[in-house]
Amino acid sequence: MGTRIRKFDLAKLVKFIESKHVAVPEFQRGFVWKTKQVKDLFDSLVKQYPIGSFVLWETNKFIDARTLDGEKLPKNKMLILDGQQRLASIYYLCRQKKFAEAAVKTKFQESSDSRARDVIDFEKFSIMKNKSGPELEYGRDHVFGIEFPKMQTLVKKTYQFPVVVISLDNYRKAIQVFERINQAGTRISTESIFLSETWNHHSHIGGILRAWKRKNGKALTRGIDTVIFIHVFAVIFQFREKNASAIDIRLKTLKKIAEKICEEKGDTYNLLFREVILSIARAVMYLKEEYGITALSDLPSQTMITVLSVFFYYQKKGPTIMQEKELRKWFWRSSLANRYIGSGYSENIDRDVKKMRALAKNNAGLKIPVATDKIFGKLREIDLRTGRSTYRNTIKQALWQQKPVFINGRQVSREDVESGQHKPDDDHFFPYSLSQKGMIERHKINNILNLHFLNHDENLHKSKSWPSEWLRKRINEIKPAQRNIRRYFRSQLLPFESMKGLKNYEKAFGLKGKAKKRKAFKTDFSRFLKKRYRLFEQTLTRLQKGYSS
Repeated sequence: MGTRIRKFDLAKLVKFIESKHVAVPEFQRGFVWKTKQVKDLFDSLVKQYPIGSFVLWETNKFIDARTLDGEKLPKNKMLILDGQQRLASIYYLCRQKKFAEAAVKTKFQESSDSRARDVIDFEKFSIMKNKSGPELEYGRDHVFGIEFPKMQTLVKKTYQFPVVVISLDNYRKAIQVFERINQAGTRISTESIFLSETWNHHSHIGGILRAWKRKNGKALTRGIDTVIFIHVFAVIFQFREKNASAIDIRLKTLKKIAEKICEEKGDTYNLLFREVILSIARAVMYLKEEYGITALSDLPSQTMITVLSVFFYYQKKGPTIMQEKELRKWFWRSSLANRYIGSGYSENIDRDVKKMRALAKNNAGLKIPVATDKIFGKLREIDLRTGRSTYRNTIKQALWQQKPVFINGRQVSREDVESGQHKPDDDHFFPYSLSQKGMIERHKINNILNLHFLNHDENLHKSKSWPSEWLRKRINEIKPAQRNIRRYFRSQLLPFESMKGLKNYEKAFGLKGKAKKRKAFKTDFSRFLKKRYRLFEQTLTRLQKGYSS
């Protein structure tokens, strides 16, 4: 292995990138930095702080890669093994107009590992003056706000960027260098290791996945973590092995799988990976149709997709009635028990994927344990805004399964509710503003059992009023039938049969004196939460038995 170290000032570094068409190899993960990290890098450069070296691999081997400048990849290549995020950020800050070119920006966005809304547009950075010195700002108002001469002035010529260039003819050794460099600092991700070690002249799993996400940019699958695709592939790979006993997704096992893939000279594993992607897509489509999932963040956890995708790999025609019931049991029981969270994921993956395969092939029951009262009890302490997402999302899913309506008979729009245009009192039955008035503590009014879904227009009517006040006003305006009012209460899992029943929980508001009101409302609100807890408990018990809404 030949190694040489070169040092460049900013102008020479940019020129080097462009003259050599420095590129990101296929086995590298995409760009993942956020705007704050780019700002911090700029601050370090201006203050002359060291940012570390860049390691490039010089080779004439056929290696698929994406050049930073968007030009054609030359035969003699300079591929980034370490420093992709830093090097790309520096180059695109210095060459904003180059970044904005369609060929460059599109490739950058397609290969980015960030969610679509988080991908950085480098042309939106600008340099602003501040009391403490120049700062990098990000926003629409300052497009192409950085002039290269200005950057050269701020990043003084004395500042030198160390570039380590290694020459290797064996790409396996280059990948070993890549892994060791990354593991020496921040731990390299599982997906990066797997995608790098499976890469050869025949296998290009990373490229297949990026092409799929690019083609299905608006699909839910676009946002699935890469590691989920890898885990499903690893599970199916092990099922295909005749001597496979325990199914394992630990890194040690993934590396062994990668070694076997690299030994294969045909298209076998590329085809298998494509089948895996399709099974994941079918699993996500099932979640969308069965539970109305509109965003992956609605799920108690993404890791559920790993297990469910195994069923859809072996059952390509779609589930039978019996299988649908088993899948519903699995969804609610595993959600309530946090079955695939933390260590539970690796502990349960072996038995559960085997059960999913048996369900798909032989109609064998899954036999996932029912969540106990002890688990139900935890739901009383979940915060509507910041509580543990697994429980919070499970409760929300349970309420959506009731197909909530308003007193006018109109079904509540999930898309409207989850649009993100929320005020503090939205999604609360008793208003959040009561905490601001000193009537009750914030964490109590934010209890998940105070959850309530309304369309945006009805939230405007509700505003900060207590329930009976705004409901009575809307009843007078709409004049709904009593059955529609009862249907509204039942579909929202609210413990009332009529407006009279609701008024019994609001007696505190008729009392005089703030202290009396506060004491009485705390009692009434606690009673409301207990009653509602019982309704959710009954609902979740029924759902765990596999009944549909």
